[in-house]
Amino acid sequence: MKPLESQINLKVKNNTALPQPVSILSILPNQNTANNNNNLYEFNLTGISFFGITTVSISISNTSNPTVVVYNLPITNPSIISVVTALNSLNQGLFLYSGTTIYVSSDYYIYSNLSITGNLIIGTTGNAPYGIIVDSSGNIYTANSGSGNVSKITPSGVSTILGTTGFFPTGITIDGAGNIYTANNGSNNVSKITPLGVSTILGTTGSSPVGITIDGAGNIYTANQNSNNVSKITPLGVSTILGTTGFVPSGITIDGAGNIYTANAGSDNVTQITPLGVSTIFGTTGFFPFGITIDNAGNIYTANQSSNDVTQITPLNVSTIFGTTGTSPYTITIDGLGNIYTANFVSNDVTKITPLNISSIIGTTGTSPIGITVDNAGNIYTANTGSDNVTLIVQ
Repeated sequence: MKPLESQINLKVKNNTALPQPVSILSILPNQNTANNNNNLYEFNLTGISFFGITTVSISISNTSNPTVVVYNLPITNPSIISVVTALNSLNQGLFLYSGTTIYVSSDYYIYSNLSITGNLIIGTTGNAPYGIIVDSSGNIYTANSGSGNVSKITPSGVSTILGTTGFFPTGITIDGAGNIYTANNGSNNVSKITPLGVSTILGTTGSSPVGITIDGAGNIYTANQNSNNVSKITPLGVSTILGTTGFVPSGITIDGAGNIYTANAGSDNVTQITPLGVSTIFGTTGFFPFGITIDNAGNIYTANQSSNDVTQITPLNVSTIFGTTGTSPYTITIDGLGNIYTANFVSNDVTKITPLNISSIIGTTGTSPIGITVDNAGNIYTANTGSDNVTLIVQ
């Protein structure tokens, strides 16, 4: 269901420099304007409303006397009034609601870093979405394994079918021009879909490709589960076997030097394949590693589906358990700050593991999330294969 759009005005009483709210949930501050009395300033914030959110947190930090107020409110009737009433109950200042305006006043303190966090279904997909990716404009794409197509969901929640794929598409990736590529597990090939929705078969793969990634030159790589190898497909569609892997390679990622890494679910390890096709075992993992990602320092992380944890393998091949997860983490992603996130298939939630190894559940999802990605703002998206939709988790 498409999220509702709303206009939210925040008015903060102060007598000094104006605060700047943080952009959350696509809520962006317009130019600050003074109200009739010169002590009251208004912030016009337009974005997605509370529609569909199961939990709302409003965090306000006081820069004059640094404190943070956080209130988690289960929303049964999504409403700004409900949130403001809850804030009032904390006696954290004067919160008044009128129309679509929130008035905030507390001893002329300066309030900043307004954030609204929660979970919502941002859009529907085709049948059984598997892989998921987000582009630089905030559009979401899912590879729909059950319907053989790709869904596109705009930031405002408009869902369409972008194009068709081969049989049982699983992994998905995107290039700099906005072309979408899917690893088609059932037809042993890769589909390319242009931004206009034109679908073609780019090239063939090994047997049962699951994971997919792309390098800076536009070459596509797939982890082929049944043939225990990695395919490389050039932008012109020339297909070769780059190298062999451990058993049942499922996830795949690439580093800045063009080395390929696969999470081998059948042998509990990670393979590294150089650009010249030299294959070695990079390190061991927990049980049944399925998803894989890499950070800027070259550390590898795997989501271990059977042991409910994440393994870190350093560039020196040292393997450790980085943190625990929810039940059955299949896929994994990383943000710009080094936080790790897993989509937990059985417990229907997302785990966050900080660089200090602190693990927590940050939100619930639709049914059976199997794909996960993160945008530049730190928003998390999951492809929910059991409920045919995408969850947005805002931190």
